[in-house]
Amino acid sequence: MSISNLLNNKVAIVTGAGRGIGKATAVSLAQAGAAVVLAARSEGEINGVASEIKAAGGRCLAIPIDISDMVQVDHLLVLTLRAFARVDILVNNAAMVQPLGKVWEVSPQAWQRLLQVNLMGPYLGARAVLPHMLERGSGRIINVSSAAAESNITGASAYNSSKAALERFSGTLAAEVAGSGVVVTTFRPGIVDTAMQAEMRSTPAQRFPKVELWQKWHQTGQLRPATDPARAILWLASPYASEANGQLFNLNDEDFARRINADLGQPEEL
Repeated sequence: MSISNLLNNKVAIVTGAGRGIGKATAVSLAQAGAAVVLAARSEGEINGVASEIKAAGGRCLAIPIDISDMVQVDHLLVLTLRAFARVDILVNNAAMVQPLGKVWEVSPQAWQRLLQVNLMGPYLGARAVLPHMLERGSGRIINVSSAAAESNITGASAYNSSKAALERFSGTLAAEVAGSGVVVTTFRPGIVDTAMQAEMRSTPAQRFPKVELWQKWHQTGQLRPATDPARAILWLASPYASEANGQLFNLNDEDFARRINADLGQPEEL
């Protein structure tokens, strides 16, 4: 199966699509033939990504949205169905990392805001698209998580907690839709060269004690390009992952990386 038509006639919603993993994923899914709905708060960024996709002959729609707002998320589905008449794929990628700092030092409002985006956002997205997917008997929901879900990273209590909760939500959702034709997966992309990584590297050590490790990863060239996790998400959205419901995939898993390359070809072929 050619990469260029792997997702022909499919419609994908990608949250946090203005930059980083979200942008690379949106471009990758469009290259594979999907119509892509770009969702993010940053209107200028998603309009730029939309222009790039359209210039390459792809189909897309940019919708500025706060994914933690139920009314806006429900309207996102309405606009998607109005434009493309269906939704096959939801990539819950949007996330934030602030506040960074010890529990007793950070703002409760900021802590709550992060949970609204990182946890309530994926819940609201899944809640919106699932009735449509279940009625059609098919669909993909890909929840982008992090190794922070099982790590006690000091100074990142809100982020750690949100990803741990996201993984439990993702697994529970997979159990609830089992046998329906909807496939729910969880994906850990590893350390990727994104704005979030840069934000963490620039945080003072008194707020983020492990900052030197993040800086070292960058200085020694250990950060992956965003196109690497985008390829993995393309695989998870494709027919190759049709039996993957409830599974957690980690790009640091060499067997998974080899499977992606075996099915999609080497990265330069995209």
